[in-house]
Amino acid sequence: MKYIFEKERKNYEDFASGHVLYNRKGATSFPVRLASEIFLRSKNHLEEKGNNGKITIYDPCCGGAYLLTTLGFLYGKSFSKIMASDINEEMISLAARNLSLLTEEGMENRIEEIKGYIEEFGKSSHKKALNSGIRLKEMLGGLDKSTTVECFKKDALNNKGISNSVDLIMTDIPYGNLVEWSGDEGNSLEQFLNSMLLNLKPDSIMTIITDKKEIIKHKGYNRIKHFTIGKRRVSFLEPIYN
Repeated sequence: MKYIFEKERKNYEDFASGHVLYNRKGATSFPVRLASEIFLRSKNHLEEKGNNGKITIYDPCCGGAYLLTTLGFLYGKSFSKIMASDINEEMISLAARNLSLLTEEGMENRIEEIKGYIEEFGKSSHKKALNSGIRLKEMLGGLDKSTTVECFKKDALNNKGISNSVDLIMTDIPYGNLVEWSGDEGNSLEQFLNSMLLNLKPDSIMTIITDKKEIIKHKGYNRIKHFTIGKRRVSFLEPIYN
């Protein structure tokens, strides 16, 4: 895969999981440069469909919301709403803490927390985390004050109640040995794709990251494009509404 938008390698150490962003056992992170590239490609597809305004973005398999939180810091001005859900209550709790960092109050609380670690332990890693926290706080200026953030428990295989209000679903779905579908019965990917159709607007995009062996075919979607990188396949889908 050739990078189209993120052609230059940058230093993303400020986004390291467990550094300023919260982490816990079982949570997964995502390469920041790749996340940025995928989002910018998704946004480009939306614009080609005439969807040029601020975006409602939704991750229905958010885990600790690492993906959404990093995108919020990098592209906050692009979003009117950021939505995160997961079936695991512990992950939702972690996601809420991470997404709180997109607010001045949440980031200030995190900085004070890190300062407390420095006073108690005096570790160089905590001092580096403090510097990262200060830099991330400066990035909050790009997040529109009117942007709303929602974090809630929801089964991605039975996802009703959001209605067709989402511009972009972007998610790294469970695969491999790291995480598993909850309530998996039959073809869980098919169930997931059916469920997500209830949430997408006609001029929307779903960007889904799967194992590279997974080739997505579904009668409810057109596959615009896809690419593989490492163990991942990234598919860009548009819903079909007759």
